[in-house]
Amino acid sequence: MKKIYIAPIAGVTDYTFRGILEEFKPDLIFTEMVSVNALSVLNDKTISKILRLREGNAVQIFGEDIEKIKSSAKYIENLGVKHINLNCGCPMKKIVNCGYGAALVKEPEKIRTILSELRSCLKDDTKISIKIRIGYKEPENYIKIGKIAEEIGCDHITVHGRTREQLYSGKADWQYIKEVKDNISIPVIGNGDIFTGEDALEKISYSNVDGVMLARGIFGNPWLIEDIREILEYGEIKTPTTKEDKIKMAIEHLKRTRLDNDEKFVFDVRKHISWYLKGLENSTEAKRKINQIDDYDEIIRLLEGLY
Repeated sequence: MKKIYIAPIAGVTDYTFRGILEEFKPDLIFTEMVSVNALSVLNDKTISKILRLREGNAVQIFGEDIEKIKSSAKYIENLGVKHINLNCGCPMKKIVNCGYGAALVKEPEKIRTILSELRSCLKDDTKISIKIRIGYKEPENYIKIGKIAEEIGCDHITVHGRTREQLYSGKADWQYIKEVKDNISIPVIGNGDIFTGEDALEKISYSNVDGVMLARGIFGNPWLIEDIREILEYGEIKTPTTKEDKIKMAIEHLKRTRLDNDEKFVFDVRKHISWYLKGLENSTEAKRKINQIDDYDEIIRLLEGLY
């Protein structure tokens, strides 16, 4: 059975959205990615907000200071987390300029040291893994890093089929993901440009990866998990998502956000609602209004009017 993982996405995979995603039963869900620098200076109350966990959640950390990485990993493990991932894929300028995220793909030996130190400081039953891009300016070191992950005993490696320089432009090149799969024995999870069940089927068939990691494809579309399961099992999507499904889920997302945050209006929820409405007939004006409203009930009434 091919695995379906949910990527760690800052500002998206928050506590409420992870609860919704859980109902579609992906194999692994990551929290938003966590800075080891932040964990080293924040108090427990702030950390508990960043790491508001649901049972079984995995956590991805980013940074390059090995002592901070180790202490952060131990802290996270003590919260009950059983799977910790090292981010070597984030392409954002403020991340790579500090020497971490995708900048680490230029330094496979540093990755080896970090993974080795992580493995030695954590409990034997705590899994570690790594997520990489295929290179910085050009494809480089991706197979070498895969072999390092294999040597250290990582649970899996996730490979995003773009370089850092590409950011999210162009197309993810699954040829390089396939090369990693062909050259190592630990599970390889492919990432990049999976927006439909058909995308997943095509990419899995080509690369023979052990699973896929979903990122932008789940924005307003948790049904993508279901679509992938169905197309892999039956060769077709048996329960296509309807307009009514999307509006109902937008309303449900709002209600859960209110419950999860003691009635306080969470402005980030508005982008989730806009994603649910994307492509729906007559939704443009509704989205414009929603982005000016800070009352849950008012937004719910507006959504109900879209039926």
